Amino acid sequence: MSEDRRDTADHAAEELAEAARDSYRASVDRAFEARESHTRLTRHFFEDGIGLMEDHAEASRRTIHRLTEQARERREAFRAISQASVDSYSGFLDSLSSYSEEVSEDHEKPV
Repeated sequence: MSEDRRDTADHAAEELAEAARDSYRASVDRAFEARESHTRLTRHFFEDGIGLMEDHAEASRRTIHRLTEQARERREAFRAISQASVDSYSGFLDSLSSYSEEVSEDHEKPV
């Protein structure tokens, strides 16, 4: 092989080797970029999930607080209604007792 052809072949081999190295580097760089992108995506996924769970827990706490407050208000209303009912019934019994005494007194009086 002549010297010129050998130089051309060596030069072509060097260019091919450099192109292969560049291609390998680009592939490795893309693999690292993909890994970093996947890591960011996974982190965001879990952070969003945790944030969503925290929001749900806060909403549950508010709901429980409202239900507790409503139960307290209903209990107080029931006590008030019950007390009013007992007072009314007691007044009714007192009126029956008074009426009975009046009727008894009227029958005992001479005509």
